[in-house]
Amino acid sequence: MIIKNIMEDIVSASVDELIEKTDRLKNLSDYRNNIIAYTLNRIQPRYVTSERGIIHSRLESRYIFQQKADILMLIHEAAELISSRRLSKTQDNITEIQARDIFFPHLMGEVLEETTFSIIPGVKITLFLNDEPADMIDDSWNNPYTTSMATNGYYHFWPDFNPDKMDTDAAYTFSLKFTHPKCETRTTSVELTPVDDINFYKSKFVPLTLLTVKEGVDISFLYE
Repeated sequence: MIIKNIMEDIVSASVDELIEKTDRLKNLSDYRNNIIAYTLNRIQPRYVTSERGIIHSRLESRYIFQQKADILMLIHEAAELISSRRLSKTQDNITEIQARDIFFPHLMGEVLEETTFSIIPGVKITLFLNDEPADMIDDSWNNPYTTSMATNGYYHFWPDFNPDKMDTDAAYTFSLKFTHPKCETRTTSVELTPVDDINFYKSKFVPLTLLTVKEGVDISFLYE
């Protein structure tokens, strides 16, 4: 049985198309895989198990891409990030990560409004360890992370494991703080245990977080 994340093909094709048509992205063609990885790490995967399912889901996802431009925004975001820092540093970061032996799992979750289950753009999510914002594995990962319509309410973190200060056999409790000017602040926690390989198919998923709109606030802001 074939198991495939069809978003990989869609993102790869979208990046290639933009590299061909956009001068700014042509200059970053050597970093094609970096841009693809950045984008895939920030969208929900879509797994299918048959050839028919692959074709159907690819067409459906392509339609969603054309309507919402979610993937397009993330590709340009990745390009902007790479352009804003030394490109050699980008490659150095990748090499350094690949040389590591122990990692924290990639962390993924979703936050929505509690009564309508709508996406709330602009939610600031901060990942804490020992009451301090947790370090990320490299500077392409944001902490805090701010949600947008493009990410459909999903957020991602990849916290850094520091072998000089952390125990490979210990479990670590991280906390997540969700803030938005029109919603009540909420916190939750998640426990992460170090692992010895990089595998985004084994991401740690945080249970769905629902935020309450503050009393007296018109929820129409969710649809602007």
